[in-house]
Amino acid sequence: MSKDRGYFKCSLPIVILIASLGSFIYTRIYGYPFKLMTVEEMLVYGPIALPFLYIANYIIRAGFALVFAFLMAGMISELAPKQKLINVLSSTRRCSYLLAAFLAPLLTVCSCVMIPIFTGLLYAGIGIDPAITFLMTAPAANIMTILFTASIISWKIAFARFIGTISITIVTGYIVAKTSWGRSVEGKYRVIINKRRDIEEIKLPLYEKLWNSLIMAGYLAKKMLPFILLGIGVVSYIQAYIPPQIIVKYLTGVQGIIMGAIIGVSMYTPTLVEVILVDALKHMGMSAPAALAFLIGGPMTSIPSMLGVSRIVGWRIVSIYAILAVIGAITIGLIYYILLRDLW
Repeated sequence: MSKDRGYFKCSLPIVILIASLGSFIYTRIYGYPFKLMTVEEMLVYGPIALPFLYIANYIIRAGFALVFAFLMAGMISELAPKQKLINVLSSTRRCSYLLAAFLAPLLTVCSCVMIPIFTGLLYAGIGIDPAITFLMTAPAANIMTILFTASIISWKIAFARFIGTISITIVTGYIVAKTSWGRSVEGKYRVIINKRRDIEEIKLPLYEKLWNSLIMAGYLAKKMLPFILLGIGVVSYIQAYIPPQIIVKYLTGVQGIIMGAIIGVSMYTPTLVEVILVDALKHMGMSAPAALAFLIGGPMTSIPSMLGVSRIVGWRIVSIYAILAVIGAITIGLIYYILLRDLW
């Protein structure tokens, strides 16, 4: 192979990774170059156009993050020291839960964007339990989300959100790993890793590994994006046609905590947007414990992300971690309600 082609294979994935990350950070700091449509503005074009406009809005908000996440997943799969990952984040090591839970907040991504990274971790050979912990922690307790929650809502809610999320995801990962379905999925990916390891006995040069990571990113995008976009389209109708007044009416007391956790799943919002939504509901009468349940339950388990993850691990595992996430969010909300009541 010519040097020019080798340089191209080496540089293209890196350029895409840096460009997507830089663009994502830029939009977070300076905003978007044009005004995004609200759901009310989308409704003017009718119910048929609504999901397409909603999806377009989502792509504008999260497109760069998705590109970064898919490519990062490919790089994790191709470049990560697989044996070391398997040893450190193995289901047999108790510290793997803590490592996954405290490494995940370094990624500021929503639940949909976490799907390709989650898949990359499985393809890299880590256990199903730390992978699930990683999948659920990053959207609900990443650094930017916690800081944003503290600055917009309150430090009490931000701290409770972080501790509550870490606790729930570690317990959920542990329980999922103990089920026969969890062990089956882990075994399936271990077989894939062993086959790939046999092939990789021939050491590939760095530019080939980087190029393979780009190919893996494309494969993951092709496999999961249609289901993610379908889920986002479904959510557009939920968010557009459920009157906010009805939601607020039931988002107080113990009933509000339960409703907050459940509604958080159906009312999917891109990362950080849920903080703005909760802040608005707070001023309309939403209680702090209900807000906490919403902030924990929603980012960890949303309809689009569950549709995407189901393609990777099946609906049985998705159902288990979704139910545990909602129960966990309600539990944390109740603890906050008992200790602090409605203090923001």
